[in-house]
Amino acid sequence: MTDILTLPGFEAELNPLDEAQLRSNEAREVFEARYGAAPWMEDYWALCAEGWPWRQAVYIVWASQPRDRRAPATQGELATQELGLTSDRVIRKWRADNPAVDVRIRSLTISQLSKSRAQVIAALIEAASNPNPRAHADRKLALEMLGDYVPKQRLMIGDLLPDDLRELDENDLRALATAPGGASG
Repeated sequence: MTDILTLPGFEAELNPLDEAQLRSNEAREVFEARYGAAPWMEDYWALCAEGWPWRQAVYIVWASQPRDRRAPATQGELATQELGLTSDRVIRKWRADNPAVDVRIRSLTISQLSKSRAQVIAALIEAASNPNPRAHADRKLALEMLGDYVPKQRLMIGDLLPDDLRELDENDLRALATAPGGASG
């Protein structure tokens, strides 16, 4: 590759696309240097590895956070302060043009629960093991999860309903619906 020699006073001007790319690269370097050690950066790096452009990866991670934990607080501030954009109009366009952005936000939001599975189960065990009558709901939930307890209404409905309701005539369906513990009870 040859270097282009520019004479003083004749500095090469960047075309608008090159200038935008340069601003994007600078904003990315500042962003990654500022937040490189933040715990949520693992999600950012994973999104980049999936092929998401860095700005969209930042937006997806930001949007998957609870609103009261988002920093900056608004989408407009995110666009101008972190992404090096002039407004959040580009973000709105990403979402309008690519439904996968919103799908990925939802899946990342849900994955937070999955990452906390061990803590949730530990808390359930602790609460369900408490002999206090107030822990009844926790014990019931734990036993349902284990399959050791099945609520009565599920047993009755399961026992009353045939495999294929199309086999029943209208009178049978009405009787089933009005029976104690039936389809409506």
